[in-house]
Parts: sequence; structure tokens; C-alpha cells
Amino acid sequence: MEQVIDRKWYKGDTHMHTLNSDGLLTKGQLVDYCKKKGLDFMIITDHNFNSVEKAYFDGDMLVMQGQEVTGKTGHVNVWGKRVPFDMPYSLDSQEDYKAILDACKKAGATVSVNHPFDTNCPFTHDLEAFDFDCVEVWNTVMHSDNIKNRDWWVSQLLKGRRIAAVGGSDFHRNYYRLPILAMPTTRVYAEDKSEEAILKAMREGRSVITNSPDSTMIYMKCANAQVGDTVSLESAQKLELTVTDLKAGYTVRVFNNDKELYTYTAKKGTKIFMCAIDIEEKGFVRAEVTYKFNPLTKRIYKFVESKFLKSDGEVPDFIYALTNPIWVE
Repeated sequence: MEQVIDRKWYKGDTHMHTLNSDGLLTKGQLVDYCKKKGLDFMIITDHNFNSVEKAYFDGDMLVMQGQEVTGKTGHVNVWGKRVPFDMPYSLDSQEDYKAILDACKKAGATVSVNHPFDTNCPFTHDLEAFDFDCVEVWNTVMHSDNIKNRDWWVSQLLKGRRIAAVGGSDFHRNYYRLPILAMPTTRVYAEDKSEEAILKAMREGRSVITNSPDSTMIYMKCANAQVGDTVSLESAQKLELTVTDLKAGYTVRVFNNDKELYTYTAKKGTKIFMCAIDIEEKGFVRAEVTYKFNPLTKRIYKFVESKFLKSDGEVPDFIYALTNPIWVE
């Protein structure tokens, strides 16, 4: 098991745009908006443009460097280092993407594939051919494409690939008065509030994705191991789970690999819900909070998805919070 290190939780949005690409706000306006949302850090990821040359603090807000490498066949966030190419550059083939992203990784950047199964702009190359640090499983407000992202991420975990899940609002502007900034929020368990520490923790899977900065949160612990850590099966004994602000009708689900170990649906709102669960197998454990729509809302959402996502399937159970795994050896 890894050495116990003092860490704290920091709330942030990993994916947002300014008017330097196709956003509505200036950089300063976006920073102020993130402050009002109660975030600790933000990553500005304008399309094929570095709006932040170097990480800096604006008051208590950590503003981090990023760029969304954007082509017709896929979008990838590059965080922490400047993309070492200036536009125009070619993004026509898998080889083109690999050349740019390999150079970014060599320069020390953290690389995350965005919304890979998005209906309107998916990542169409072989996902397993790339050395991604992270995958954006939750892009903007929850919708059915995010379930596809989650399912692919889980398939990689089951293969032993330690790729970290993150979420990002993909904020450009508010739509129809829907305040989507920090929906979702990535809460990172880092050693300090610096760009280096935040990105390191994200690469290591030390994060939980929540619907918003103040919504339901999941805390997991096995012995001294927490999310992103590795623990032996012999010493793990039980997974201790704490869920805050659990809403009535929302379901806590705990998985050991592909096996659902535990399910609990709240009959009424609970400020703090706690349980302890036996871990049965080596591999990993993770947790989610999910919810169902009532029949009327489901019909409305199905109509919206048929219009914007060209989806004619049933609306699945949606995710309200999701952890990265604790690994069990």
C-alpha cells in the first residue's frame, strides 16, 4: 500500500472556453464566474489555442493552462503544458493525432480524451492506440452519451488499464438560462492547490466527479487507502463508504470489478449516509450514485435526446456522482 500523504479536496472544472475560440465570455469574466461557483481551480481549454500561457492565481482561484486539440475526428484536452505546435496543423489521421499528443506528453502535459462517444463529435480513432492519462466520461449536463463514455472507461479498468475518469462542463455559454458551468465538477484529492499537484492527482485517479460543486459527494476508504490508492486484498477487509447529501430516490451502487456488491436506494433525503462492504475480489472497487426520471420527465428527456443526439433508445439511469477506483491487489 502506498505511503499515507496529507491531501485535501479541491473543486474544479477541467473543460471550458472563452471568446478566444467559440465561448461567449472573456478570460476575466470566466474566472469571475468560476469564483462565484465556489471552485478552487479551472482549466481554460480553448479550441487549438493557448489562452493561458502559464498557470496563475487570481485571488484564491488557480487558473490552469490548457488547450482542446480539436479536429473533425476527435477532441483531446492538453493540460499543464503548451501544445508545442502552432496552428494550422493537420488533424486528418490517427497518425496526426499521435504525433501531436506524443509531443505534448513528452513535454510533460497531461492528456485527456474528451467525450469519446459523443454523438455529434466522437473520437473516431482507436482509443486503445493512445496513451491517454484521463478520459472525460462526463461531459456537460448528464445525458445518454455519458453512459457510453462510462461504459468504455469501465471496460478499460477491467483490462487493468489505469486510465482516470474526469468530468468537464465544456462551458461556452449558458443555454436557455441553464447554468452549466461546473456541471459536472471534478473534485480532486491533491497534496496542494498547485497546477502540478492537481494534475498529478488527476492522472493518478484521485478524483470524484459530482453533478455540481455542492451536490452529492462520495468518499471511499479501505484501511488507509482512498480513491486512487492501491491496497492488498488481505489488508482491505471492508470498503467504508460515506455519501453526503443523498437525495430521496437516488441509488448508491458499489462495484468490485464488474460485480455489483451493494445497492441502496434512499427513501428520503439523507445528509450523511454510511456503510461498510466486504471486498470479494482483487482488481478494483468503485462507487456511483444514480437516479431515474419520473415518467413525465423521462418522456421530455427522450424527446430532447431524439432531437439533439438522434437517439431513439430508452433513457438510462443517469449518474449523479462517480468515483475513480481504489485498486485491490
